[in-house]
Amino acid sequence: HFDYEARDNPIRDHKQQFKVEFFNQVLDGAIQSVEQLFMQLKEHSSIFGMLYDIPELLVIPEEDLHQKCLALVLTQDDMCDIDASDLGDELKALSRYISAGSTPKAVLEYTCTNKLTTLFPNAFVALHILLTLPVTVASGERSFSKLKLIKTHLRATMTQERLVGLATISIEHELAQTVAVA
Repeated sequence: HFDYEARDNPIRDHKQQFKVEFFNQVLDGAIQSVEQLFMQLKEHSSIFGMLYDIPELLVIPEEDLHQKCLALVLTQDDMCDIDASDLGDELKALSRYISAGSTPKAVLEYTCTNKLTTLFPNAFVALHILLTLPVTVASGERSFSKLKLIKTHLRATMTQERLVGLATISIEHELAQTVAVA
């Protein structure tokens, strides 16, 4: 018998048993979920934080801005959506036109309204990603989601004409990508 080993005493009180077996488990799960959420928010803030106050980028040292832009670059294999050096220049230029306190959504709307998306393509993509990125994960809501039911209904009621149309769109998209690369 070791000193650090505790005796297993069965719990006889039903309230205490409920507390140990159910309540504490649920509480531990909730605490872990909140900690995970804050870790995700912290990571999100470190990557996309600079896009929340674009006018402030005028006073940030060039090297700091470049490091933040490098952190924001999203890559998959050899493909990249954003050029970090161009993004820094675009954000600095864009910040001259944006008033202080503008939200990322307001900045994106400004670029779209004034047809500046081709002038600031990397900033447009970065803002678009920021605004469409889910910051939280609603795994608890997933079980109640109607998306699966809607998809099943659409698959079951899909006509031959719609199926051919979707296939054509897919094929033309693939062809357009190969033509654009060549």
